[in-house]
Amino acid sequence: MNDRVVREFYRCLASDASSRALLRIRDILADDTLSDENCFHRIEAIVCLLEDLGIDCGGRHDFG
Repeated sequence: MNDRVVREFYRCLASDASSRALLRIRDILADDTLSDENCFHRIEAIVCLLEDLGIDCGGRHDFG
């Protein structure tokens, strides 16, 4: 493959991963099984998602 095709492949791959992550974040925030009082759990779920995707969110959320 030439460089242009390879770059386009990786651009699409990154775009797809970003789209899937945003949709999963939307799903977490739209989860009606968590009340507003449980907002902490929503944020923690998003942090865990980002970490699952290999995105380091720092240690501030680590209460263990």
